[in-house]
Order: sequence, then C-alpha cells, then structure tokens
Amino acid sequence: MDANKEIALDLSRAIMNGDWNKVDSMLAEDFQYIGDGNPPINKQQYIGFMRFVLCTGMTDMKMSFPRVIAQDDLVAVDYTNEMTHSGLFYGVPATGKRVLGTGQFIRQITNGKVVAEWQTTNALGLMQQLGVIPAR
Repeated sequence: MDANKEIALDLSRAIMNGDWNKVDSMLAEDFQYIGDGNPPINKQQYIGFMRFVLCTGMTDMKMSFPRVIAQDDLVAVDYTNEMTHSGLFYGVPATGKRVLGTGQFIRQITNGKVVAEWQTTNALGLMQQLGVIPAR
C-alpha cells in the first residue's frame, strides 16, 4: 500500500513539475478520469488538460497532501494547491492572484500504473478567489 501511495502522489508531483513524459508513463493506456460531474476523459485528454489548461493558467504551484489513505488498489488523497493565476484559466484572463485550490481525488493503481482517477474540487471557492463569482 505504501508503494501505491507513492505512485499516486508522484503523479501529482510530475504534473506540478511539468514532467509530461513521466506523467504519460505513469498512466495506463486505458486510463480514465472522472471529475466534478463531467463526462469521463481518457489519458491523452487528461494530459492535455493538465498541461494546457491547469499548468498554463496556474503556475508556481505548491501542492500538499494533508491526508492520504490507501486500501487495496485505491489511494484517497485530500490536497491543497497554492498557485499563481498567471494565464488564461477557464476563460478568465490572468489576475496575478495567489489562490488556493482544494479537493480530493481517488486514484486506482494496478501493476504500478494509475488506471483511474475520480476527483472533486472546490471550483466555486477557486472562482470566488479569482473574482469571477462574488464571495458570500
């Protein structure tokens, strides 16, 4: 289980470091991502989103993992990600603001590869920090 935890966290670290070859090698060819009520996406769509949406819109990321729990082939992670909004992100031009993204994901690990990920994020809180949605 400790090995699965490391694989799950190493994938996030590779994304934050922009190590796209490592990201590609860590994901199974039939990888599937399901997040925030959207239709599932495949491996290439996931890499594309991480590379060209998240990591171009948000930079200087400092991700932490306050809780990591493993059971069988599943690893559940609670994360926080401090980042700078330095590029276009979901249609919002760069604000230069330092923001905090939070959420949870579960990654399924089989034979040393991530085969699936389910994620939920605090998108409302992030958009409030960017000034798109008024804070309550």
